[in-house]
Amino acid sequence: MKEQITWLEVSRSAIIHNIHQFKKNFRPETEFLAVVKGNGYGHGLIETAKTTVRGGANWLGTVNLQEALELRKAGIKSKILVLSYFNPAELKDAIINNIALTIYYLPAATKISELAKKINKKAQIHIKIDTGTNRLGFDYRNCLSTIIKINQLPNIVIQGIFTHFADAEKTDQSFTNLQIERFGNLYNQLKKNHIHIKYQHAACSAAAILNKNSHYNLIRIGISLYGLWSLDEKTTKSISLKKSYQLKPALSWYTRVIQVKKVPAGDTIGYGKTFTTKKNSTIAVIPVGYNEGYDRRLSNQGRVAIHGRYCQIRGRVCANLTMVDVTDVKKVRPGDKVTLIGRDGQAEITAEELAEKMRTINYEVVTRINPNLPRVFIN
Repeated sequence: MKEQITWLEVSRSAIIHNIHQFKKNFRPETEFLAVVKGNGYGHGLIETAKTTVRGGANWLGTVNLQEALELRKAGIKSKILVLSYFNPAELKDAIINNIALTIYYLPAATKISELAKKINKKAQIHIKIDTGTNRLGFDYRNCLSTIIKINQLPNIVIQGIFTHFADAEKTDQSFTNLQIERFGNLYNQLKKNHIHIKYQHAACSAAAILNKNSHYNLIRIGISLYGLWSLDEKTTKSISLKKSYQLKPALSWYTRVIQVKKVPAGDTIGYGKTFTTKKNSTIAVIPVGYNEGYDRRLSNQGRVAIHGRYCQIRGRVCANLTMVDVTDVKKVRPGDKVTLIGRDGQAEITAEELAEKMRTINYEVVTRINPNLPRVFIN
């Protein structure tokens, strides 16, 4: 690999380790869906998908049909479910390539049926049920007759039925249990109407960890596939479970110093003059900013690691540049490696740390890293 200026390294072994950490807690017959949407949560779509299949994933989940077709073009033959939306113009490609589509309104199912009949193929669909998130999905209270109609459409196979939890990250699972109850009641009504659906799924990463009642015969693992913790509370139970699962973060993010300069005491740094040096300082400039996905909210808040030492962000994060204080780090030169996420000796920067300083979640930290930056997969 030629020397990069800014790049990400993704550990295949970490992803496979995380899959095994979950699978050992599932029933043997339960299938594993690896959610690789959003460019593999920022890790890289194609190589992440190949890695999860190698690690034992039975399914791949994408956000849209375009991602699913990219996987097929890359030669990936695994079962694929489009979890959200699709371009009607690409429906024929989905049916021909055996890509399962999520249905949450009747006209979409009708169109798929007509097209599948026209090309003499069976289309695979999963019905999404809204049990309380009030996002995509048929309303659990009044969708029985609609699903019966869909089941009668020619050239369609209802392969799966699923829901999505609104509050699964909390150790208080009362609302999640209510959603499970609503989902179960609807599924029982379908069976009474002689509609038998092969796959039922509801569990995301958090629910898979916290609530075994959500473990149907297919489980969707997203953020925790990449070694990032999905529970948003620092309760005793959450801390205990985190130790039990021992997930390994798969992503590290690096750049290099492009200039080192001396700044006298009393000078300001960056746009808006938001930082004033209290002493004579050494400042390193790095070629990463909010265009690369290093969030502007980290201005005067974040830190990086250089030569195994923490170095604070000084001034505002710019579009493509950020300044860091290397006053206490010896012999920093242009070309030196800078760790944005990952470990450098005793210093470690985590996505959770950045999320806390940004007042957001670890999902946003990794998914917003510029997709054009090179991802290097390592074993």
